Order: sequence, then C-alpha cells, then structure tokens
Amino acid sequence: MKNFWIILGLLLTGLTSSAQQIFSARDGHIQVWGKHMDTALVAESHELKMKLNYETAEIEFKVAMKTFMGNCDSFNALAHTRPELELVFQGKMDLPAVSTQDHPLQTFKIEGLLNLNGKERPVTLNATLRHLFAGTVACQLSANFSFLLSDFNPDLIRQGFDDRVQVKLNETLMKRVNE
Repeated sequence: MKNFWIILGLLLTGLTSSAQQIFSARDGHIQVWGKHMDTALVAESHELKMKLNYETAEIEFKVAMKTFMGNCDSFNALAHTRPELELVFQGKMDLPAVSTQDHPLQTFKIEGLLNLNGKERPVTLNATLRHLFAGTVACQLSANFSFLLSDFNPDLIRQGFDDRVQVKLNETLMKRVNE
C-alpha cells in the first residue's frame, strides 16, 4: 500500500511540473493591415489569446474577429456580424525550447497552420524573442506574417478588400516557474 502512495505521488508531481511548462496569456496585441477600395485598412485587437509550451516550443494563438476595431466601417461591420469567426494559428517555433533566462535577441521562424472561416492553410511567421526580465516578465515575443484573403473567403475580394493581408502580433512571456 505504501508503494501505491509513493507511485501516485510521483505521478502527480510529474503532472504538476508538466503543467508548469505551458504558458497561457489572454491580453496579447495583434494588428492587421490591408486595403479596402484602395484605402489603407488598419485593425487591431488587444484580446489575442496564446498558449506556448516552453519545452517543445509549440504555440497556438487565437483571436475572435469581433474583438478587432479598425479604421474601415466595412471591416468593422464584417468583423461584428460574424461573432463566431476566429483567426487561429497552431505551429512550432524553430527553436528546441523557449528559454526565459537571459539571452540575446533571437530571430526565428514559426511554421504552422492558419485557420479562418473553416479553412486551413500553411503559413510561416517571422519572429523575434527579446529578453526583458523584469519581475515575472521574461521576454517579448513579436511575429509577423501575411496571407491571402482569397484562401479563406474569396467573396471578400469582390467586396473591395485587397487579397494580401499583413499581420503583426506581440505577446509578453512570463518567466518559467523554475527560473
């Protein structure tokens, strides 16, 4: 019976430390740029949600389209009439693991799949990880990428939206529990 409790304790300890390697955040910043009828379109949201596994460098982020606010009434109306739409990315950083200890600026790629409007396409993000380390804050993750709107919703091109969309996101990473 004593062995049972020891094994159970070890299993639970393993689950706890495994859970500590996942970072979740809800207040990241994301901006999109494009054009609508030859006018520059800029929209942003401060409700980017991100999960990052520090050990495997796997990342997932999502943002509801309804949380974007832009300088284009057509975009704002579109984003708010489809509240169920989310921009979702899942991928892997070109790093063996994410260090939140002191490090020089890191520049790398993140390969993954972008999902929008029920369609999924491969994308590559160009990313940087800048060490900050102030209290519980460790790093600033920045990434940018572009995609073709026609890959996800060709009808929007006919409504005057430009096909190429540029995206930039920023997220503050907290230091790991054991660092």
